[in-house]
Amino acid sequence: MGTMKKLDPRTKLLLGLITIAAVFIAQTPVTLILEGAIIIILLFLLETRSKLLQIMHLVFPLVVLIAIVSFLSFDRPAAFLISMRLFNLLSVSFIFFHLISPDEIGIALRKIGVPYAFVFILTTSLRYVPMMRQKIRHIMDAQRSRGIDLRPKLKNAANFFSLLMPLLVQSFLLSDELAMAMELRGFNRQNRSSRRQYRLQWMDYLLMITLLSLFGVFICWERGVF
Repeated sequence: MGTMKKLDPRTKLLLGLITIAAVFIAQTPVTLILEGAIIIILLFLLETRSKLLQIMHLVFPLVVLIAIVSFLSFDRPAAFLISMRLFNLLSVSFIFFHLISPDEIGIALRKIGVPYAFVFILTTSLRYVPMMRQKIRHIMDAQRSRGIDLRPKLKNAANFFSLLMPLLVQSFLLSDELAMAMELRGFNRQNRSSRRQYRLQWMDYLLMITLLSLFGVFICWERGVF
């Protein structure tokens, strides 16, 4: 995984988009199972066992729920395809956001000509998701220390206002601080520069050509061209 850090953000973005597109294009159970096996191997290679257990703890209940709903709504093969595709998509997204940071996503999008305002909205959203999750955890711990039960039970439904209201207030404060920082730093200025200049190297070009070629072969294979 050390090689990934040397790649240009545009190469990482292309790798992630092609991988996600391959999950959507896959139509047969065999292809989805092979993709799932490759994804599981990559998850183990990331050497983040705690995060792996965390993502599996979140993915498996959702996949099982979707599988049950799909089985009741359609048939067994369709339920398998939907649940397997969902598992692959969620796992690939985890790998993608683990290997590329929000800043690198923003740099890659700017390099290919995406307007800065859109890039800023996207990267800010990605950057503040972990922060909001941490704030939710802190609020829940503080309310539990006051004797407020926030466990997901029907009788605790009224108690969730003690979580939502502080979270709403902190969200407004955070957005106000962000707006002030944007104003002070000249958000609307032109000719922006970056602290680090990224340039495509021979490794990036080679990997891009290989990825596009393999993706083309994969599309032809799934469409039964050969």
